[in-house]
Amino acid sequence: MTDARLNKEAYNQVSRLKSLNATSSDPKFVLEKSQFDEQDNETEATASSIQPDMFIIGRIFPDSEVFKEGAFKIEIKLKVGYPFEPPEVRFLTPIYHPNVDKDGTFSHELLNKNAKYKTTITLHEIVKAVIERIDQPDLLYPLRAEVGREYAQNRSDFDLIALENVNKHALPRR
Repeated sequence: MTDARLNKEAYNQVSRLKSLNATSSDPKFVLEKSQFDEQDNETEATASSIQPDMFIIGRIFPDSEVFKEGAFKIEIKLKVGYPFEPPEVRFLTPIYHPNVDKDGTFSHELLNKNAKYKTTITLHEIVKAVIERIDQPDLLYPLRAEVGREYAQNRSDFDLIALENVNKHALPRR
């Protein structure tokens, strides 16, 4: 597959994410920015032009008790080899969570080429997996072991600290 066809696929995936722009959609996601923003009114050939890594920025709206009070900005990086290379997801909004490192790095087996990633996985499915992981942490493979331990062994302390972080850092849900 040529680079132009890969970029066309990325363009189609971003267009589908854009159609989710509502907090009532499933998954709850609002697209804020992508490299295709300026190209929406241009020809299809523009969407097929060769580009370096692409970045998508949007907000997720988790449903779990602690995290449902805010929205969280994420960045999805589509590497040059996408969809043959899995995207990378990073939280731009600080979040206290076992599967999100202090620098915002997010961990999920769906984003691991050697685990469950397949070229047929859509960005829609990735956004859904991110939200589900925030709502239901994977305690077997945490990026922050101490936060995972706290979640498992002292849930009330975890909830208190996580909620304080939501109140301090999360974006409004609108």
